[in-house]
Amino acid sequence: AFRYVYDKCKGIFAEMICHNRQLLERPMEYNIWRAPTDNDRNIKNTWTRAKYDRTSYRAYETTVSEEETCVRIQTTLSMSAISIQRILYIQANWLISADGTVDVKLDVQKDPVFPFLPRFGLRLFLPKEMSRVTYSGIGPVESYIDKKWAGYHGVFTSEVKDMHEDYLRPQENGSHHDCDYVTVASAGQSAGKGISLTVVAEEPFAFNVSCYTQEELTAKAHNYELEEAPYTVLCIDYRQSGIGSNSCGPQLLEKYQLNQEKFTFEVRLITV
Repeated sequence: AFRYVYDKCKGIFAEMICHNRQLLERPMEYNIWRAPTDNDRNIKNTWTRAKYDRTSYRAYETTVSEEETCVRIQTTLSMSAISIQRILYIQANWLISADGTVDVKLDVQKDPVFPFLPRFGLRLFLPKEMSRVTYSGIGPVESYIDKKWAGYHGVFTSEVKDMHEDYLRPQENGSHHDCDYVTVASAGQSAGKGISLTVVAEEPFAFNVSCYTQEELTAKAHNYELEEAPYTVLCIDYRQSGIGSNSCGPQLLEKYQLNQEKFTFEVRLITV
């Protein structure tokens, strides 16, 4: 009931079709960039010098093995930008079960000479019709590792368009911290007419679902200039660095910076 296409040059899925429905409008991506916030006004210059906004990834080796009821794909890859050394070294382990469920484990090593990361995770480009979001985490307003006391833990449901925080100057927004799962579904999925994707993990993660890409939010100076993407953008984050107060206060505290030299990110993708 499913067909997945894996890109051995990049170490990630290029295409996912489930029950004759396209899940990815464009290939999945590894993701470290976020549209700079007002409080990122100083660190964004350091991030752009490190070329975090212009990264690509390259696979060195991929192995495939069949197990009892699943297929395992393992890829060694790196993330870097043109003219500089690699930023991240990643060992990706994908386990595809017979029902189409995908478990991914990413062992990541960061070059310590680089500044702390804006974020780390996966970015998926889902069909525009997948516009209904249900999640268990901190809501209903946006939340981050250092900006969460306005929300509370619960199960929330929303439309993608309503999850966008309309700041006058476009920037990163709408993330939800400390989540157990998130489901993004077509409006008619409950009646068996659409498709849904659920992301779940043993360790809490963060996510963002938006009508806009981070490139669009980075490029535009005013909210009225924004143009919606032709797909629903889902960012699944191991973690984001905090928001801080550096627009008028001190730089982001170290405990809120994503600056680990080694970490592991594990999630499960379930498509129905």
